[in-house]
Amino acid sequence: MNAVEAAGVVKDYGPVRALDGVDLTLAAGELVLLRGANGAGKSTLLRVLGALTRPTRGAVRLQGRDPFASRGAPARACVGFLGQQAGLYGELSVTENLRFAARLRGADDAEIGPVAERLALTSVLDRRARALSQGFRRRVGLARALLGGPAVLLLDEPWNGLDAASAERLSRLLSEQRDRGTAVLVSSHAAATELPKFDRELALARGRLA
Repeated sequence: MNAVEAAGVVKDYGPVRALDGVDLTLAAGELVLLRGANGAGKSTLLRVLGALTRPTRGAVRLQGRDPFASRGAPARACVGFLGQQAGLYGELSVTENLRFAARLRGADDAEIGPVAERLALTSVLDRRARALSQGFRRRVGLARALLGGPAVLLLDEPWNGLDAASAERLSRLLSEQRDRGTAVLVSSHAAATELPKFDRELALARGRLA
């Protein structure tokens, strides 16, 4: 069974067609890169696959389940998602943001320390999210996506705002996630030297996979 399946996915925003009949599968333990120019539909595709946006037409399956069904919560819970905006609560500390996310995902608070250490966040755990640099916000967003050990990881431009050391750390982490059996789909404009070795590359243009 594939971790992610999309069949004939169309997404319209009024008269604008962002996705135009996308078919895609993502297997467990697969690390896939999604390329495409600005406006190609990459962010929309990731949001649809993560069940954050309902497609206009077509079907999505996560772990064989429909995440948009009335009982789709278990399917949605298997996804760790990082959008282009980290989406943190600015007045909360990093620890409070991660604790809140852990409870929403049914994860144990004990996961927060190891994930924060893995992403070199221990020095800012008590700092308010609004005081963080862009790079730290991205790393906190990634930590939040990793809580609960998701079966599917969807990351939109995760290298944005990272320094060289953090970019290298992220590449190692993604390779480790693949080795653990996580299905990982990443959109990126990062230079090839910053990226891990991907199993496949997909090209999206005008809402269609080339």
